[in-house]
Amino acid sequence: MAKAKAILRRRRVVTNTRKITRTMELVSTAKFRQSFNRVEGAKPYHDTMVQVMGELARAGLEVDHPLLERREPPRHVTLLVLTSNRGLCGGFNTHLCRTARDYAEEMEQQHAQTAVHVSGKKGIAFFKFRGRALAGAYTDFGDKPTYAAVEALGERLVAAYANGSTDRVAVCYQRYLSAAVQRPHVEVLLPITPRTVPAAGTPPARVRESLYSPAAAELLATLLPAYFKTTLYQVFLETAVGEHRARMVAMKNATDNAETMIKTLTRMYNRARQGQITNEISEIMGGVEALK
Repeated sequence: MAKAKAILRRRRVVTNTRKITRTMELVSTAKFRQSFNRVEGAKPYHDTMVQVMGELARAGLEVDHPLLERREPPRHVTLLVLTSNRGLCGGFNTHLCRTARDYAEEMEQQHAQTAVHVSGKKGIAFFKFRGRALAGAYTDFGDKPTYAAVEALGERLVAAYANGSTDRVAVCYQRYLSAAVQRPHVEVLLPITPRTVPAAGTPPARVRESLYSPAAAELLATLLPAYFKTTLYQVFLETAVGEHRARMVAMKNATDNAETMIKTLTRMYNRARQGQITNEISEIMGGVEALK
C-alpha cells in the first residue's frame, strides 16, 4: 500500500503543478496579445518615420550630421542587449545572450573595444556569471517599456556617439517577424542608414516627389535623433512580444507534459493497487485454506 500512496502523492503534486502552469499560460497569452497590439499600434508610426527619412535622404544627399558619420573600422562598439527580468520562458534569454556574446567576441576579434549594456535581470546574471564587466545594467524597463524611459536611454546613446565616445551602437533583441516567429537579431542603429519602406498599396517602382519646408537637410538633422529613439522603442516592444510568446509556449509545453505524466502515474497507481488487491486476496485464500 505504501507504493500506491507514494504514486498517489506524486500525482497530486503534478496535478497542482499543472494548475499553476495552465494559469501562467493563460496570463502569458493575455500579455502577449497586449504587447502584440502595442507593436502593431507603433508599427505604422515607425514605418512612416522610415519612409520620410528615406525621402529626405534622397532630397538632401549632402547632409552633414554626427549620427550619419561612419567610422570604419570601429574602435569602440556599444552593444545593448535586451532580455527579460523573469524566467520560465524557455530559451528566450539564453539565445539572446549567446547571440550578443558572439557579436561582442566578433567585434573584439576585430580589435574593437566593446561596451556591453544589458536590460533585464536574466541578461545581467548571464554576463556577470561569465565574468563580463557591464558598462550599464537596467532593470526598470520590464515587459511594458515606456517611451519616456527608452527616450532617456536613447539620448545617452546619441550623446555618446555624437561626441565620439563610441563608433557604433548596436542592439541585440528579439526581432518580430510574425505573431508566431521571433528570432534573436543584432542590428546596428548608429550610424543611421535611412531606408525607404513603401507605403501600403504603393507600387515598388513608384517614387513620390515632395516639397519640404524648411529644407530637407534641416529637417533631416532634426528628425535623426527622433528616428533613432523611435527605432530603439520599437525593438523594446518587439522584445516584449517575444518574451510573452516564449513564456506562453513554455508554459503550454509544461502543461502538456504534466498531463502526460498524470496519465502515466494514474496507470502506475492502478497497476500497483491491482497488485496489492491481488496479494490481499491471495493472503485471504491462504488463510482460508489453513483453517480447513
